[in-house]
Amino acid sequence: MRVSVGALLLSCVAQVGVAQQNQTGLGWSVLPGIGYDSDEGLGYSVDGGLYQYDDGTRLPYRWALEPSVYVTSKGRVSITAFYDVPRAFGERVRVSARANLDRDCCQPFYGLGNASLNDTTLPTRYYTYRRNRVTAAVSVQVNLLPHLRVLSGIAADRGTAAARDSATLFAQDATGETRTSIGPKLGLVYDTRDLERDPHRGVWIEGVAWQGLVMEGGEFTRITATLRGYLSPYARLTFAARLFGEHVRGDMPLALLADLGSSFQDFTGVGGAESVRGVLRQRFLGRTRMLTNLEIRLRGPGFRLFDAPWQLGAVGFVDAGRVWDDRGLGDGSAGLHWGKGLGLRIAWGASFIVGADFGHGSEAGTQTYLRLGHLF
Repeated sequence: MRVSVGALLLSCVAQVGVAQQNQTGLGWSVLPGIGYDSDEGLGYSVDGGLYQYDDGTRLPYRWALEPSVYVTSKGRVSITAFYDVPRAFGERVRVSARANLDRDCCQPFYGLGNASLNDTTLPTRYYTYRRNRVTAAVSVQVNLLPHLRVLSGIAADRGTAAARDSATLFAQDATGETRTSIGPKLGLVYDTRDLERDPHRGVWIEGVAWQGLVMEGGEFTRITATLRGYLSPYARLTFAARLFGEHVRGDMPLALLADLGSSFQDFTGVGGAESVRGVLRQRFLGRTRMLTNLEIRLRGPGFRLFDAPWQLGAVGFVDAGRVWDDRGLGDGSAGLHWGKGLGLRIAWGASFIVGADFGHGSEAGTQTYLRLGHLF
């Protein structure tokens, strides 16, 4: 059984300003952690948040700045900064910006296609390669009608992909590259969620297209459609579902192929904490990909700590996904890849949610993930 043990909560949280339960004033949070992953080794993280609240008319906050640092003993460093203003320029515009530096000596690569192989008799390094990336994105969403927004923005990425040595799958199947991509993003977003960070009711539907120009030659178009729905028949119970589909046309750099699109922030898959829990991280790559997630979220008892409100919760989930790529192996025969499991949640105020998920899949065994916020 292959086990990935996620971050263990180690240390403290604090806040200043007016108490968060009133949703006013300035609040901040810091969450250090330590974790272990069978691919990345021992990992150390610090996730923070700085939130400006007012009288409750601007939810989930007036603005937020969320920095994150993650370092592992096997050579990965990831530094991210996210800035978000949900109501800017007369309440009709949302402005978001994200920047990330990621250096990874051991990025997963099992080949292309839905039936790519994983020979467990080979060393783990056989299915890894070196990847360094610098990314930046700015998006502006403008309200057209109640709950309907148009999205525009620009995204840039500079990525380097290289084999760790000649005795790896990447060295046999792929070509090392350093490529820079930049281009506009356009989309439509329909959002009726009652709460952004912890929705109980409503839908969040979007279609987004990114036209990327590759500076070294070539271009690609990534077209994404996502449907998310939330239903709460009882005060402490929520059913949540996500259906995601995406197609890439053209010459997308390999360093980008594991990214899955969103109007809020891209995530990775298919496989891992952000897509199909219980399937190995980025296990399946392809130009066309789909996934679905079903969750039952239970809100438990609340309590007070550091003069702030906290609430416990639990989640049960089933995830599935697959890819298609004519460059890969056996797309028609492998079918869906499944994961299922349970999770725990602890919410601090309305905006800072910590989740621990325990997912199981037939190939990967049991994996454990720590994340900030819900999966979707």
